[in-house]
Amino acid sequence: MSELTRKKALIKRAQQLAISDYLTLDSETLNELRGHYESSLEEILTILAFYGDSLSIIRLQNLQALRGDVERVLGELSTLQAALLNTGIASAANIGTRPFLSYNTAQSALDISQRTTRFVQTFTHADGLQLSDRLWILDDSHKNTIISAINRAVIMGQSASEATAALLANGEQPPKSMLDKVNAASEGNIGKVLKAQYFDEDAAYWQARRMFRTEINRAYGMAYQNSLEEDDDVIGTRFVLSPNHPRVDICDMHASVNRFGLGKGVYPKGKNPWPAHPNTLSYVEAVFVDEVTDEDRAGKETRIDWLANQPYNQRVGVLGVYKTNLLQNDLLKETMINSRVKTLKRRFG
Repeated sequence: MSELTRKKALIKRAQQLAISDYLTLDSETLNELRGHYESSLEEILTILAFYGDSLSIIRLQNLQALRGDVERVLGELSTLQAALLNTGIASAANIGTRPFLSYNTAQSALDISQRTTRFVQTFTHADGLQLSDRLWILDDSHKNTIISAINRAVIMGQSASEATAALLANGEQPPKSMLDKVNAASEGNIGKVLKAQYFDEDAAYWQARRMFRTEINRAYGMAYQNSLEEDDDVIGTRFVLSPNHPRVDICDMHASVNRFGLGKGVYPKGKNPWPAHPNTLSYVEAVFVDEVTDEDRAGKETRIDWLANQPYNQRVGVLGVYKTNLLQNDLLKETMINSRVKTLKRRFG
């Protein structure tokens, strides 16, 4: 067995273990994140019950104290969330260095892990925001949503309660809509509203979940690629779809096109388009120099060539309907694949 063959076997085994550990980290971290949100909600529901009167109605005179206790709970959630994300990023970066650890010194792997962690935590995105900024925005939006829901229910309930009392004093029967507003200020009904604010589609939890998955994936993949950067036996990296890849999207193109003549989904070091989008579980793996075949070299193709050979539904999954129509009319160029549709519409109508 040659030295390269032995080296590849060791690294590939370590890589499979690392991928398994990374996917476990992703799952466990997201489960813990949900646990934090569920505990936060339960504590707020307990606070609501405490401030309810004998009819379980939250009265206006208790609103300020109630808000103070709720904001304390949300502040604790914010702290736990940030700590969990930073721990997840550091753990993912550490896992990403493991496949090549036998060919790097332990100190080198530690340096790569720490540099990657710092990069992910301080990276400025296209919107000008770093991770800490996006966490703050998420937390602030969540707090405002929760406090606004409580304010609205209590204030409307108070007004309706006063109006109901006046009608009853005059011997009149309050309308059902007015009574509904009074009941909306009950701790039970406010709790139902808050449950939706916590876990409905696009609520804070789901936004946080997408952020966690994106940044943990980024840390793992970057640490892995940084570990192989100086290895001359590695010619590039393969874009690999996650086993849990849910539907056709741009990742399918990245994982299938032979853009550089190195094989399907294989890119020179530093040119892999991973990660293709937020919330992805796709990853990269090393490709060694002896793994590139003559057939790979001869099969080099552009992304447009690859797309032209795919069935319609595959094109739509990758490009969307508008770009697919441009492709079918020979109008879509390589440089337009990642362009925004609204930019293309200004050009083509």
